[in-house]
Amino acid sequence: MDSMNSILTLALWDTNAKRAYSIKDRLDMFAPDNKEVTVFPVEIQPPLEEHDVVFVSFDKCTGGVLYAAQAFRQTSEAMFLILVCDNSSDFSSCFRPTIRPSGVLFHPVQNTQIRSVLEEVESEMQRLAYKNAEDVFAFKSDGALRRIPVNDILFFEARNKKVSIRTAGQEIAYYDTIENLAAGGELPPYFMRCHRSYLVNLRKVAELHSATSTIKLVGGEQIPLSRSHQAAIREALS
Repeated sequence: MDSMNSILTLALWDTNAKRAYSIKDRLDMFAPDNKEVTVFPVEIQPPLEEHDVVFVSFDKCTGGVLYAAQAFRQTSEAMFLILVCDNSSDFSSCFRPTIRPSGVLFHPVQNTQIRSVLEEVESEMQRLAYKNAEDVFAFKSDGALRRIPVNDILFFEARNKKVSIRTAGQEIAYYDTIENLAAGGELPPYFMRCHRSYLVNLRKVAELHSATSTIKLVGGEQIPLSRSHQAAIREALS
């Protein structure tokens, strides 16, 4: 049996729509329970939803393929990009600093190939999580284990009985509370409570505005700053 109980979130981009859904049927066997593989349209527009593994499938490595691969890499430094192409095609131009593929499979892709590469990805993710535990924030969302580089996180916000993680390019909600995050020891000390509903990454703070009780973050976004937290935030920033 080729299927496996993977915890990885998977996505696929293919220049051939008909082939994409054939590959998707295979990838679905390896996706977490109740979490289908995302198939991205050929004409993608960043920012993109983040996944653990994205399969970039094509016949020839054209400019459109390079653009798509670069867009996925810009979405996440931690994402694993797997190229899927014909074994006679020249895909050397995909090996560049702005893409950094994690592996190559060849058409027609087989279940055993998928299993092998996903097992290797899981092993590498576990190794990196152990080595860089302080650099990655891990959480469960929609039944899948997700990991986000801590340095990408702008702030956490409590909303609708969930916690929303905000980065420059995405927002992901999962079940937790700000109280648990603030007291749990899972985040570096430069994450501080600035409001009853917010936990901010101090390394992303650009300005404090006492008059409006707000914090301006790198990139221009503003979040509230409670008066009760102003002194502690100012002291930490100084």
